[in-house]
Amino acid sequence: MSFEEAYVSAGRSSFQVLSVIAGKKRLTGYADKYYSPDLTASLSFTGMEMEAVEVLSLASAAAAATLLLVLAAGCLALATGMLDGMTAIMLVVCAGIAPLLAFLYAGEYPKRHAAYMRVHSLGDVPEVVSYVVMSMKLNPNMERAMAFAARNSRRQLARDIHKLMWDLQIRAYDSLDEALAAFADRCGAYGEHFRRSVFIIKSSTGERDEAMRTISLNRALDVVLTGTKTLMAGFMATLHAPTLILYSIFVMVPLALVAMLPAAAIVGLRANAVQLFLLYDLVFPLATLLYAHAILMRRPAAFAPADLPDHLRLRPLTPAPAAVAVVAGASICALGFCLPPGLLPFRTSDFVVWGIAAAISIWCYSTSLPCKKARDEIAAMEAEFADSLFVLGRRMSEGRPPEEGFAYTARMVAGTAIGKAYARAAFNISCMRATLRDAVLDPGFGAFADVYSDRIRATVGMLVETSTMSGEIAGGSIIKIADHLKELQEIEDEIRKMLYTMTSMLKMTCTIFAPFIAGVTLALSGAVTAIVARTAADLHDLPASARPYFPMVPQFTAPAVSTADFTLIVGVYVILLVIILQRFVDGIERGDDVQEFMYSVGRTLPVAVAVFSLSTAVSSALFSGMM
Repeated sequence: MSFEEAYVSAGRSSFQVLSVIAGKKRLTGYADKYYSPDLTASLSFTGMEMEAVEVLSLASAAAAATLLLVLAAGCLALATGMLDGMTAIMLVVCAGIAPLLAFLYAGEYPKRHAAYMRVHSLGDVPEVVSYVVMSMKLNPNMERAMAFAARNSRRQLARDIHKLMWDLQIRAYDSLDEALAAFADRCGAYGEHFRRSVFIIKSSTGERDEAMRTISLNRALDVVLTGTKTLMAGFMATLHAPTLILYSIFVMVPLALVAMLPAAAIVGLRANAVQLFLLYDLVFPLATLLYAHAILMRRPAAFAPADLPDHLRLRPLTPAPAAVAVVAGASICALGFCLPPGLLPFRTSDFVVWGIAAAISIWCYSTSLPCKKARDEIAAMEAEFADSLFVLGRRMSEGRPPEEGFAYTARMVAGTAIGKAYARAAFNISCMRATLRDAVLDPGFGAFADVYSDRIRATVGMLVETSTMSGEIAGGSIIKIADHLKELQEIEDEIRKMLYTMTSMLKMTCTIFAPFIAGVTLALSGAVTAIVARTAADLHDLPASARPYFPMVPQFTAPAVSTADFTLIVGVYVILLVIILQRFVDGIERGDDVQEFMYSVGRTLPVAVAVFSLSTAVSSALFSGMM
């Protein structure tokens, strides 16, 4: 179940519960009075099958649940004897702000999700327009090209084109020109470059000369690719300042406070474990996550990630990986309690941090690894496919039959993933006596049936259509398609290089710098804690005659949090910080790709926690030798 499906289900359930408490008529009247029409439009655009009153019910339930959670934290602090004045103030502030934030987040989520979909749907434009151009180069029929794009793409833009084709069939428009004009106006969210490319493609149908038509179609594709690259370059230009704020204020300042908090006990500012937990493991991570999410909301998608079939899609709730992760994490935590103290230069709290990190890493890595392997295989095949089409096109332009062309291409690209598909196609044609379409696309034995790349499958389908032409024409068409795919790959590589200049430093910060600084400041905090505690004990042992010369003695007290508790709190904060920063880095580099994010967390988190623990241990040894 996706998050959107869970949101809809929770909205319906909360509406049923609140209808019994407050009355269905009252809830509906309040929703009709205060909720704007934008909410209904957003629900329609996102495809969420729910009403405004259900959104209101879910927002109210989220606020009530948040308030109960804060009250439970207050009761826990009272039961453990940690409810002092500062903790009470923090709980009161949280009780006033947290439910309001929960209400706003749940109530405004459909609008934010619609805006997110509009921004990220820009990544649909290069793929869908490339399908239209590919079809138009072979057959200058606009209706057929749009149907080809709608049939071979699963993007939102392709679904909009499919809706347009349906409207044409039911005579909602008098002509294709009228339909395209209305479609261009309605799809302004996809960008001005998309609107321009649509009209250029349509104008190419009036070109009688094939060379001029090809020039027009190439121009339409150039407009889309240049527009996509310009959008990404504009985003990168505005990313420097927000990234600097994220790094300096939301990362460095909390880490610097780690070393300062024990020293605050000198002036009587004593923070207990509950206060530090709320600050470092709730407030700071939540503020960092919200700011990073606000930056990523403005990121235009360049090229959408490949869709995987159902049996390869991410399943985070699979029982086996979750059970293994929990057992491994619990075993590491138990090991910290079983080992004799002083045997290793690590505390029990370090083992708890390792256990939490191990559980998260194992779960993320094991659930996302099949998706990652499938994605890498698709990327490798798409990188090899354009070059292999040149070989196939040249062979078929010589008048060779398709099976010989496939066999020759398989020999030329032997050892690659795409070469195996060509070999299977040649075998199916020559040995199984299958037609060309069945040999490559039959769901049971087709050579490209298990190739989960929409781009490759669409190109192969176009190749089958060109096989009815003469060998020379079919070969020339295949070469045109190969040129087309090569141009798309060059633009994709250029955008990735553009993004890498920004993400490389962020990756180092996420994996090395932030955990290292956290470890050093934590060790410094431990040294300051020991000095403050020793000084406080010495001052309190002063004779009465000397106390007038030390007026700070009543306020000079030892920190209220032990080093072990502080290590656990900061360790959990480092884990949350690494996850948030990794989401930010992957969001810039790959967009909304949950599989890549979980795979990155599974690989990055163990390294970051190891850097944190080692830097803490080494720095503690150095600081203890200096005291």
